[in-house]
Amino acid sequence: MDLKLLRSFVELVEAGHYGKAAARLCVTQSTLTKQIQALEAAVGGVLVERGRHGARPTALGELLLAEARPLIKSSEEADARLRRASAGLTGRLDIGFGISTLIAAPALIAGFRQRVPDCRITLDDMASRRQHERLSAGRLDVGFCRAPEADGELSFAPILTEHLALITPHGVALPAPDRLGDLNDLGFVALSPRRGPGLDAQIGTWCEAAGFRPRVVQQADDILTVHAVVAAGLGAALLPWHGVEALGGRTQHTRLSGKGASWPIGLCWRTTDTNPLLLRFIDHVRGTGGMQAL
Repeated sequence: MDLKLLRSFVELVEAGHYGKAAARLCVTQSTLTKQIQALEAAVGGVLVERGRHGARPTALGELLLAEARPLIKSSEEADARLRRASAGLTGRLDIGFGISTLIAAPALIAGFRQRVPDCRITLDDMASRRQHERLSAGRLDVGFCRAPEADGELSFAPILTEHLALITPHGVALPAPDRLGDLNDLGFVALSPRRGPGLDAQIGTWCEAAGFRPRVVQQADDILTVHAVVAAGLGAALLPWHGVEALGGRTQHTRLSGKGASWPIGLCWRTTDTNPLLLRFIDHVRGTGGMQAL
């Protein structure tokens, strides 16, 4: 049934007069009359009686009125939801993040939710490589991660600079940068290359430039475990600075310098994605001041 005709019918019943209803609907009385006649033809009976007291619904009209009002309300609510969705004010975002944005990502998301409370967000911890893969496959909307390979499929906006850090247990003296080999007696704990290929490559670049080869005595499948093993005094490690800072003071750490010691971390998304909520989130992150100072 035509919702436009139903709206005209409800307006006529509520106004009780063709002239008043036509004025509210911004149509002529003849147009409104034709609309009511078309609706009556559709339902197969008279809906409105005209008399000295104006227009009144018939018994059939009363039945239709009871059905029309919830239909119109439901349609208006659906229209409002669609308008909000097209404006990026509602919807769902699946977001990935890594250890380097353990503090930054939730803070940015919390700020976004204050501006856009009518949205649902899932936040999953995963390595940058996995985020890139899931973004390309359409299984992730946006990620806080390393820059992707320059293929144009994914866009990237840097938000902070991550640094490589030397992590040691408390009580173990931090050697000078040119004496890192002294820590090989203790040994190094490393993230499994298959779980963190980006970090593994970063460490490899830095070590090659520094002329240093760590003696890896243990590997782990996540950075939290690597950090816990170091905190227990079972080795040293090379980990992202911001990630370790977020894990508290259970270890001691110092930033490293030189080639391969720093890299950008930012927001990554599919270049062709037109999701209004996503675009609003990107604008929010880009417009948040102070991120580059982290």
